[in-house]
Amino acid sequence: MSETIPTVGRVPVLGSALEIGRDPFRFLEGAPEEYGPVFRVSIPGLSFVCYTDAELVERVLAGKADRYRKDPREIDLLGDLLGDGLLTARGDDWERGREHVQPAFYPGRLREYGEEMLDRTADELERWDDGEVIDVHGAATRLTLSIVATTMFGVDDVAETDAIAAAADAITSRFEPSRVPMEIPLWVPTPANRRYRNATDELDDVIGSILRRRRASGDELNGGDSSDLCSALLSAGESGTLSDDEIRDHLVTMLLAGHETTAIALTYALGLLATHPDERKRVLEEVRAVDELTPQTNLPRTDRVVRESLRLYPPTYMLFRQTTKPDTVAGYEVPAGTRVVLSQWAIHRSDRYYDDPLAFRPGRWTSEMRESLPEYAYFPFGGGARQCIGRRFALLELRLVLARILRSVRLEATPETELSPTPALTSRPESPVWVRVRR
Repeated sequence: MSETIPTVGRVPVLGSALEIGRDPFRFLEGAPEEYGPVFRVSIPGLSFVCYTDAELVERVLAGKADRYRKDPREIDLLGDLLGDGLLTARGDDWERGREHVQPAFYPGRLREYGEEMLDRTADELERWDDGEVIDVHGAATRLTLSIVATTMFGVDDVAETDAIAAAADAITSRFEPSRVPMEIPLWVPTPANRRYRNATDELDDVIGSILRRRRASGDELNGGDSSDLCSALLSAGESGTLSDDEIRDHLVTMLLAGHETTAIALTYALGLLATHPDERKRVLEEVRAVDELTPQTNLPRTDRVVRESLRLYPPTYMLFRQTTKPDTVAGYEVPAGTRVVLSQWAIHRSDRYYDDPLAFRPGRWTSEMRESLPEYAYFPFGGGARQCIGRRFALLELRLVLARILRSVRLEATPETELSPTPALTSRPESPVWVRVRR
């Protein structure tokens, strides 16, 4: 007979809510030590089991993936926004959608995108004055949105990108936590819910405008190149393979997921370098030794900074699944229909896998260390069949943007510089990340 899965806290009615609400990220770091690699969390309206072991993550995402599926709760939360986009679609809809989206991320396209990434970064740098204190998260959000809009959709309209940014901010704020984590249905007319509804309407208006313009132009934007994402989806629509709603869903998913998570990752990378001048100096030597920065430039130190930033501050800090049939994990019986959480935050910051796990040490990523590390002890982009389709795009963007910024300016910490993630839809900073620009 199997043991009972340990449950976090058992306060009447609130269950685990108070213990988690005090500091959710600290809870994720410490809970495995107290409860073991598998434990149950219960808050009002929601119960789930956490797996905080790399082998168990591999089991869910790869080895025994047939026993798990995307959690329907994600569809409940995001379905009205993302519809049948790649993040929420399942089964044949997901397979078909991935087939149409995948060509936009082929290696040849990525090299072209790289040049656009460098150009957009140069434009952003022109806004920064010597001695100015900037919110690097705001700047990173503006930049990554500009990049995804121009590379994926052929949009170079400041008004449209500003509208998308405002809508994305309103949408994300709906998922920011309260002190007592309770899920509030969308039909409840809270200020956050009303703002969310208005934001989705505004986003639909912008997407509709982009599609109408691209259709009217006969794809003359992008010089008739039909391999960018927007054009490819429109072509599939013309052939009857995708409906207008499906085109809209894929575009909204790529716009939101494609800039939000990368902006967060870039923010933490720049913030960590600003607060660790010795590490900044090492990367600076590398990027300034390069005669010309191109998408093919080899930058191993910069890559290690990106990897370490994604370890310490993974933008996606939890993945959600649901068992489709009973499973036995770590000696526990997990019934069918159980919601399961896989936490990047808990595993990336575990001393089971990393020495001094809370320290920012890009140099830890030696080839020997990477070979000895269990595959799913590091999974900022998920894994298995549903690994993030934009992974290579994001890594290229982070590396090139980071290098281009460091070649031009030095970002220094101020007394107000603080990296304080909040457990919303992503681990976005809770407040502005202030740094000083030195040219």
